[in-house]
Amino acid sequence: MVVEVTKMKLKLIYHPKMFPLELPPNRGFDLSKIKGLLEQLEQIGVSWEAIETSKFSEEELSSLYFEAIRPAIYNKYPVRQVFGSKRNSGFMFGKEVPALVVYESGKDYPSDVYPHGTGDRIVTIKVFLEDLLKKLERASLRGGRRRANKALVERMDRLREKIGPIGVPVANLIREGRRR
Repeated sequence: MVVEVTKMKLKLIYHPKMFPLELPPNRGFDLSKIKGLLEQLEQIGVSWEAIETSKFSEEELSSLYFEAIRPAIYNKYPVRQVFGSKRNSGFMFGKEVPALVVYESGKDYPSDVYPHGTGDRIVTIKVFLEDLLKKLERASLRGGRRRANKALVERMDRLREKIGPIGVPVANLIREGRRR
C-alpha cells in the first residue's frame, strides 16, 4: 500500500470493557500498546483517533461496520468471519474484535481495514501498525541519507575547486561510483 503519510488517518474502533477473546484477529491486541504505536506514528505525521463504541446504538455500530468493510469488498479479502460469523456478519465488530480503519489522503472513504484475512492467515492491527512504523522510519532515514549525499556533493565540489578542473561534474562521479 503506497500512502502519503502526512495526510493518512487511522481510526481505532474498540469497546473499553472489551475482554479480547482468544481469537486470531485479536492476537497481540493490548489497547495501551496499540495506542502507544499510534502515538509513535503520530510523531511521524500520521493522524489517528480512537472511537469508543460503548455508547453506540446497534444502528450506529452497524453503519460504522458497513463503512469499515468497504475496502474488503474492493480488495477481495474476507472480513465477514473476522468480525462475526457466516450467518451473523459483524456482530463482534468494535466489541469483542476491535477494528482499525485506514483513510488515505484526500479520500472520504476508507482504503483498508484491520484485522482482515489474506489467504490462510489474518493480518492483525498490531502487525499492521508495527509494519507501518518500520516502513515510515526507514523512509525518513532514506530522506536523511539524501540530505547527507547533497552535503557530500557540496564538499566534493569544494575539493575539486582546490584540485582544479577534472572535466566531470561531481554528481556524475558519485552516480558512476554507485553503479560499480
